[in-house]
Amino acid sequence: MRLSSGSRQQIHKTLEIDLNQLFPFKLDDFQLEAIASLKEGNSVVVCAPTGSGKTVIAEYAVELALARGKRCFYTTPLKALSNQKLYDLRKKYGEQQVGLLTGDISINRDAPVVVMTTEVFRNMLYGTSFGDVNKNLANVASVILDECHYMNDAERGTVWEESIIYAPTEIQLVALSATVANAEDLTAWISETHGPTDLISSTFRPVPLRFYYFGGNRLFPLLAQGRGLNSQLKTLFGGKRYSGGARRRRQAGDVPDPQMVLLELAKKNMLPAIYFLFSRRGCEESMRKAQGLNLINQLERQQLEKSIAELVGDNPNLKNHPHLPYLLEGLSVHHAGMLPSWKGVVEKLFQKGLLKAVFATETLAAGINMPARTTIISSISKRADEGHRSLTASEFLQMSGRAGRRGMDEVGHVVVLSHPFEAVEDAAKLATAPADPLSSRFTPSYGMVLNLLQRHSAEQARDLLERSFGQYMVNKELDPWFLQKMIWEQELTKLSQPLCPAEQGDLPSYRRRMETCHARQKQLRQTERGLSVHRQRQEPAAGEDVLVSLRQDMKQALSEAYAMPCHGCPVQKPCSKQGERLKHLQARIKELSRRIDRETNKHWRTFESLANILRLQGYVNADTPTHLGQMAAAIRGTNELFLSEVAISNIWKGLRPPECAAILTALVSEETRLENAPPVPASPTVEVALLRTQKIARRIIQLQREFNIEVPVEFSACLSGLSQMWAEGANWNDIRRVSLLDEGDVVRTLRRTVDLCRQFTRAPNSPRQLVDLCLDTEVLLARDEVREDF
Repeated sequence: MRLSSGSRQQIHKTLEIDLNQLFPFKLDDFQLEAIASLKEGNSVVVCAPTGSGKTVIAEYAVELALARGKRCFYTTPLKALSNQKLYDLRKKYGEQQVGLLTGDISINRDAPVVVMTTEVFRNMLYGTSFGDVNKNLANVASVILDECHYMNDAERGTVWEESIIYAPTEIQLVALSATVANAEDLTAWISETHGPTDLISSTFRPVPLRFYYFGGNRLFPLLAQGRGLNSQLKTLFGGKRYSGGARRRRQAGDVPDPQMVLLELAKKNMLPAIYFLFSRRGCEESMRKAQGLNLINQLERQQLEKSIAELVGDNPNLKNHPHLPYLLEGLSVHHAGMLPSWKGVVEKLFQKGLLKAVFATETLAAGINMPARTTIISSISKRADEGHRSLTASEFLQMSGRAGRRGMDEVGHVVVLSHPFEAVEDAAKLATAPADPLSSRFTPSYGMVLNLLQRHSAEQARDLLERSFGQYMVNKELDPWFLQKMIWEQELTKLSQPLCPAEQGDLPSYRRRMETCHARQKQLRQTERGLSVHRQRQEPAAGEDVLVSLRQDMKQALSEAYAMPCHGCPVQKPCSKQGERLKHLQARIKELSRRIDRETNKHWRTFESLANILRLQGYVNADTPTHLGQMAAAIRGTNELFLSEVAISNIWKGLRPPECAAILTALVSEETRLENAPPVPASPTVEVALLRTQKIARRIIQLQREFNIEVPVEFSACLSGLSQMWAEGANWNDIRRVSLLDEGDVVRTLRRTVDLCRQFTRAPNSPRQLVDLCLDTEVLLARDEVREDF
């Protein structure tokens, strides 16, 4: 049953929750404002800095749902965050009250409170392997969308948009976001798409930040009191330092030594710190350079030794980890290339306050809860896919936001390191810059087409596509175009009224007649001139009859033109101008309509092209998914059509489970980082199957070109041999010996392989041979480091 806005408000107003009992501390104004909106039955967008207390609002939403005897979903962007939130909520409500749902783990999924990734929630809205949508959402009163600013993520941002578009309007949405520039647009879009939504924004940080600049082995305030650049820094480090003289270079120095940086912070009691760098190698090198600082005292060392023994003792893969000596000095590294189990050790030690410095890539800035007293930003530029570029304001804010622990620090510190190729003025600009706006990443995919057509008509699907945040922003930008078109159309209507005082004239027809007369007059003169020349030469000339005929035609044409109402009309000149303006307006309106249509139907055109490809391949019949389409709809990947074509091919015939693992790994591997290391060879049988898979990839790419569609086809065999080796029983030390790849990359790829195994197993209408192979393959792969614990 769909509740009206008034009904929702009435239900909420009858509920009274004792805030003093629920939160034994004084709430901030923005928290109280959000709670009031939730009590009114409205959805909310909460935009506030990291560490400001947005979780309080989520906790109230949970309490509100439970008080009504309803359920609440808590979504996060990362599995690590889901696991952490599961732990927090179970600690508060008990194990029976809180469940967990990921792509491969289902624990107490019917509990009153269920934690999941946003992708899982989106997939539940589609139905697919999670079952009936209505059953999935039974009794759900609210959905918390934590870290909603992930909408900006290039690869995954579309998931948040889809979740908001497809969520039933009776469900209350609680969108928690870091500070963004266009929170008003986001709120207005959710109000238009989902239902009444209030924006709750705050710039208040319970633990304020102070910004510093480290150069010449000294620490300086980065900003003056007026928030501009500290004048002392302008004197010492101003301008482009690489163009300065030797004296300035000596003052500025090269990139600061991590040891000197940490020593200075230790003197000023500014540790623990997260030291952000933009490469894994940079993290490792900086940690090595910082060794020997003696940042911890004897008591802290004893606590470290005890905690490390407890955390590492049961895991043989960690007992001889090369970073253990650094841990005992209070130092560590944290990046995506580390073993997940090792990262877990680092996170727990840091949260206990036993580590003084963690050298991390920026992925930690968007990861789990690891606040520090100080964050160190080693550079204000980084290498990206588009080349070397400056940090965005939001990237800088995200890293800065890790500084300052609520309840532990009175102030958080952000230290920007000097760099020979970066101006101190740019650092000050970033420190004071507003956040970047959210932009839409909404993109139709094969999976989206199939899932929408399973539950909706083509027209309904089109309506859903046009409700995306991206389309909302496009329509907003097109408002001036729509206004201009309306003005021109109104003018066109006025100009369509004739100026003739009496009879209905046809000026264009009159002009054509007069032009015909002029043409014939010209022809007549030319003919007369030719005859005259012949007469003067006394040459015989045929053409007198033609001349007579031309004169008669000329007379007839003039007679007809003079008889028209426009001949001699007093308003002929303004009427002529009106006609020209009319013609000009019609052309401009046509061109503007074409441009508007191109912008407003962009997603639908992509949807139609994808649907046509699927029809051609037998996945859709008219607008209904076939048995093949139902299978493909349950598969999640970059290119669901490619994965499905491989699934139904005969490459699996005669393969053993370890060989199946090798092929599946090739379907989920990313080429960039992994192809730099020499591959472990796979068996000849696998090589043959890989060649056949490559042919399928090329066929799909060619087919997409014909329809002007660009959906990436992920396929790389660089880890296939390693995957086969793992499935054949190798232990982790064996993997270390034969591979130069970062362990975290190997684990992540093998986990993605396991996930694809499960997808093929659960997808309806999957070939029986493939299902049996995948069941056996999953057992061989999902062990030790590859098995995901919650």
